[in-house]
Amino acid sequence: PNFKTMGIIEVDDDITIEKIRSLINKASLTTVVAVASFVPKCEQLMSDLGKLNGSIIVLKTDESDELEEVAIELGLKNIPSYQIYTKGVLTTSSKEGSEVTVDSIQQSLEKAATSCCPPSSSNCAPSNNSAVACCPNPNADQPSEAADILKLVSTSYANTVNKNPGGCCVSEDPNLNAYDMEELIKAGAKEANLGLGCGNPLTFSKLQEGETVVDLGSGAGIDCFLASQKVGASGKVIGIDMTPDMLSTARANAKKRLQGDPNRNDNVQFRLGEIEYLPVADNVADCVISNCVINLSPDKPQVFTEIFRILKKGGRIAISDVVNRPDVEIPIHLKTAEALAC
Repeated sequence: PNFKTMGIIEVDDDITIEKIRSLINKASLTTVVAVASFVPKCEQLMSDLGKLNGSIIVLKTDESDELEEVAIELGLKNIPSYQIYTKGVLTTSSKEGSEVTVDSIQQSLEKAATSCCPPSSSNCAPSNNSAVACCPNPNADQPSEAADILKLVSTSYANTVNKNPGGCCVSEDPNLNAYDMEELIKAGAKEANLGLGCGNPLTFSKLQEGETVVDLGSGAGIDCFLASQKVGASGKVIGIDMTPDMLSTARANAKKRLQGDPNRNDNVQFRLGEIEYLPVADNVADCVISNCVINLSPDKPQVFTEIFRILKKGGRIAISDVVNRPDVEIPIHLKTAEALAC
C-alpha cells in the first residue's frame, strides 16, 4: 500500500525512541504498530491500515536492529502488536496472544477516542470547557496558589470517579500499570481500578504480614486492597484521599469486596485528608506507598516531612510517580494545570 497517501508514517531504520515519542506527541490519537514481513498475518494487517482513524506509525521490525530495539523499548515485543496513545499518553495496548487485526485496533481506537479527545488535526481543547483534564486549553489562566491547585486536582478526580466531563485521562488496562488481573480479582480490587496510576508500588514495597501501610492518594482503593492481602489479618492499611467523592467510592468498594468474599481481610480504612497534612499519628507506618499522586502536590517537601513523621524507625517508602527531566521538552498540551491535575 501507498502509506504516504494514507497519512501513515513508516519510519526509517535510523529512527530513535526520542523521535518516535515526538511523533506520538504531535497527534491527539496515535497508533503504533509493530510488524514483520516474515509473519504471514502482518501482510493483511498492513494492507488494511488505511482504514484506521488517527495517526498510524508503522515499525517494520525485521528491516533493522534499530527498529526492533525501538519496538522492544516501547513494549511492543510481539509481532504483530500495537499501542494507542491519546494526546501522547499510552491508553491501551494489545495483549500477548490476542489476535491483532484492523478491526480489533479500530475497536480500541474508538474506545480511546470517546474516553478522551476525538481524532482531530488541531488542538482538541474544547472552547467552552477548559476544565477537561485530558483536553486542556493551553490558553486558559492557570491557578498558581496552592489552594487553587488542590481544588483543581480534587475537582478533576471527582469528575473522573463520577464519570463526568472534566475528568482525567485514564487507562483501565491493568497490564499497563504492572497489575496482575488474577491478583486484582483475588484481592477484590478489580472494581477499584480507575486507571489513574502510573505503576504499581506493591511490586517493590516488600510488605510483610502484620505491617501497617499508609497509602497517599488512595483513590478508589486499588492499592489498599492489594496491600490488605499482603499484610494479612494482623496487618492494617490506611488510605488517605482529599476528594470526598473518591473516598465514598473507596468505602463502597471496601464493602463490596468483603461481600464478594468474607474470607478477605477486613483491615482497610479510608480517611479524608490532604497528603501535606496527614490524618495519621506519629510513628505508626511500616511502609508508606503512593501511586502517581505526590507529583500533584503544590508542596512536595511538606509531603515528605509528613511521610517521615508517620513512619516508624526503619520504615520505608514505595512510590510510583512521574518526575521532570530537564533535558526533555514537555509537550505544550501537557503544560497546563488541567493536564498536570491528573
